Amino acid sequence: MAAIKNITLGILYGLWDSIRGMTLVLHIDDEVNRQNAEQEHRHQLRRTDKDRYERARRSPSPVPSSAAAMIREEYAKQAEENADERTLEKILGKKTVVQEQQPQGEKKIAKKLFKCCMLNGGFTWLSIVLFESALLPTLKFCLTIFYGAQSETLPVVWGWLHPILSLLFGMMWVLPIFMLSKIVSSLWFADIANAAYRVRKGRPQLIPGISKLVADFLFSMVVQMLFLVQSMLVNLVPVKYVGSSLCFVHLCLLYSLYSFEYKWFNMGWELHRRLTYIEKNWPYFFGFGIPLTVLTNLSSSVIVSSCIFSIFFPLFILSGNEAKPIVDTTEISLRLFSPVVFISNLCFGGNPWSKANRLSAMQRQQYELQQRQRLLQRDEQLLKQRKQQYVQQQRLQQEQLMRRDRDRSHSRSQTPQLGQPHRYAQAPVFDAGRVRDSSASSTHSSNSPSINSHRPPPYYGSSLRGAAPLVPIPVPGAPRAPLTPPVIRQESGPDDWNL
Repeated sequence: MAAIKNITLGILYGLWDSIRGMTLVLHIDDEVNRQNAEQEHRHQLRRTDKDRYERARRSPSPVPSSAAAMIREEYAKQAEENADERTLEKILGKKTVVQEQQPQGEKKIAKKLFKCCMLNGGFTWLSIVLFESALLPTLKFCLTIFYGAQSETLPVVWGWLHPILSLLFGMMWVLPIFMLSKIVSSLWFADIANAAYRVRKGRPQLIPGISKLVADFLFSMVVQMLFLVQSMLVNLVPVKYVGSSLCFVHLCLLYSLYSFEYKWFNMGWELHRRLTYIEKNWPYFFGFGIPLTVLTNLSSSVIVSSCIFSIFFPLFILSGNEAKPIVDTTEISLRLFSPVVFISNLCFGGNPWSKANRLSAMQRQQYELQQRQRLLQRDEQLLKQRKQQYVQQQRLQQEQLMRRDRDRSHSRSQTPQLGQPHRYAQAPVFDAGRVRDSSASSTHSSNSPSINSHRPPPYYGSSLRGAAPLVPIPVPGAPRAPLTPPVIRQESGPDDWNL
């Protein structure tokens, strides 16, 4: 029950969007003109700023101040008051204000819609209606008057005259105008679709590559022609109401494809994506194509139906550009385009069961498998490289930590370690040999007296007389060394030195 409800809602939403989007033609030209005016205003501001910058750079004199402008205005008022002439505008207090008439925006899309109606409805359809409803009855009435109503030759003459006139009229007038209108209408349809897309979406994003663009266009034409033939074939189903219903569903989906194709083409969607999107969300697109299908089925003539289609199709282009399709209404995909896509692939790519195509498919699969293997190998190499880099970084960090610890231990081993740790720096230890060397060098240089010949005595303690010598203060908690009596060395005098 929920599935039927979703399908029904999708059909109703599609029907409503197809009718509601036609109102876009009333204000789309105003939006296009507004966007163009804003863009022109931005360009004008840029040009004004550029000209102002150029004038400021080239002008040798500075810009006059507002005070100077006010003085000039006062002088102009005084001159006007002292003038010998007056005008009616000055007396009545009317000021002539010259207003530039802004040109109104041109209704381009509305004009193209009107031209489509005139070309397809005025020339083609109206000419057919006049030929069948006015010219042929008038000619038959003239023949009736000429031969008489009871004449036996009148049916014979009209029997061979009517098909000849219809054939000549169709070949000499209807067919050329019909082909010309189709070509011109296609160009106008594209312009209308592009203008509507720029208003809502911005700049079109076409399919990249000219070759892909041409291939998509040709393949799309073939698929649409074959799908139209398929709709005619399903109409020949002998079961009552079944064939006509299937044909109606086919035409609704085909006209929806026509309406949305310009928008999807500007969005850069390829044909297989467009067809898959319609097949998955077929309730919405079926409802969207109902109005145009009903209008084209009003006449049994192919030419008249085509004229009606060309008249109303631009409105459905605008509706398709404005609509937002309802998706995920059903899980059942209506694959009506699959047979024509298969036949189109046969036309463009040959027989899919042939040996060459099977080999090409196998080669394609092998190539894809090789590409996947290459990607996997590249990912594995990247993982290995990252793992090696991580291991090297860890190793370098460990080496740095070990080197730092080694440097710290080496610096500790080089520092002198006393038996008892002290808190402050101590005086240097007395060395008798050093004193002998210094005194010997002083006796050798005594023959040449100089100011610097006398050297101070070695350092034994404090430099100030009467100051207490520095006593080592042990650190609290440190082990104490055993107290031993100090060793007093007796020095010999200068007479005992060996010179």
